Amino acid sequence: MADPIRWARYRWQRLIATEGRECSSNNSSSKCYQSSKTTGKHRIVIPCLGHFKEEYEKVSKLYMNNKIRTTRYTLLNFLPRNLFEQFHRVANLYFLFLVVLNWVPLVEAFQKEITMLPLVGVLTIIAVKDGLEDYSRYKMDKQINNLVTKVYCR
Repeated sequence: MADPIRWARYRWQRLIATEGRECSSNNSSSKCYQSSKTTGKHRIVIPCLGHFKEEYEKVSKLYMNNKIRTTRYTLLNFLPRNLFEQFHRVANLYFLFLVVLNWVPLVEAFQKEITMLPLVGVLTIIAVKDGLEDYSRYKMDKQINNLVTKVYCR
């Protein structure tokens, strides 16, 4: 684990060193800044990504991003997770018990399909409501994650 990090750190230091030489030789007003080294712990700041964007993307995959995600579901886990949450309610478990009990021939009170209608109707309505709420959360997250921010610089 330490070897890829050391390699990335070494590579970025080399890139910054060559970029610093290029920026100082141009003498034009560019956006390249020299990073000052501090004693002890230090960090590497890379303000110019133009030439090294591919390598930056490779290294940045190792770290977590700061995107906001408040949604509960994805397309793959919506149905199982929603059913799991809905059957934590006592009323839904009661109706499920009645449906299962009605499939036993000795206890059958109604037609099998009629007892399933209330449960399926309630589960469908709640699933649609949860899906729409989660989709609106997804849109808000996308809007917040794409906001342009201002960075304070002395």
